[in-house]
Amino acid sequence: MSEEVLVLKNSLLDSYIQGRSGCLIKDDTDHLYNKMLNSHSFMPRKEAEYNFEHKQIIPYVVVHHKDNYLLLQRTSNQSEKRLHNKYSLGIGGHINPVEALQYENIIVDSMYRELNEEVQVNDHGTLKFAGVINDDSNSVSKVHLGLLYILEVLSPEFEVLEKDKMTAQWVSENDLHEYYDRFETWSQIVYDDYVKSKEGSKDSRVLGVK
Repeated sequence: MSEEVLVLKNSLLDSYIQGRSGCLIKDDTDHLYNKMLNSHSFMPRKEAEYNFEHKQIIPYVVVHHKDNYLLLQRTSNQSEKRLHNKYSLGIGGHINPVEALQYENIIVDSMYRELNEEVQVNDHGTLKFAGVINDDSNSVSKVHLGLLYILEVLSPEFEVLEKDKMTAQWVSENDLHEYYDRFETWSQIVYDDYVKSKEGSKDSRVLGVK
């Protein structure tokens, strides 16, 4: 059976993202978020990857502890070749239909599912929705839209669960720039528009964490 993924029509997105590529969109995101919750549909993933009238919505969670960020590196065992050996600040994945929600909505539910499949982190603190990642620079990113979440954890303990696909380490905020050239595109956007931005946390909406 083909995997079904959550998508939103571009016609519902244009007023928010048109002309804003390669950036983190922080303004008016509540309205955009509500459109995703109330007006989405599902499409076979094989079709969605080449459908330029929709965007696939991808929750993208960055794990943060004090002044450190959890930095992941993809191995050559990853199915997506373009990400091999790339560094990533975030963990993300497609949103699939669910029969019952564990968290407040299908987006947050999917975000935690992806996180819990890849990395085990302890003592969750606050979870913040920090903005929308849009990048229309190539055919792959053009059909995806990222929802940036920042998860603060109270303990530095973690375990990578998919050890064949990735490694991880804590890297201080001041040292992240050393990895920038090998960041995947979305991580570069997060670094430029969130980590380096003094307004990064000002516009964030704090959510309940379970």
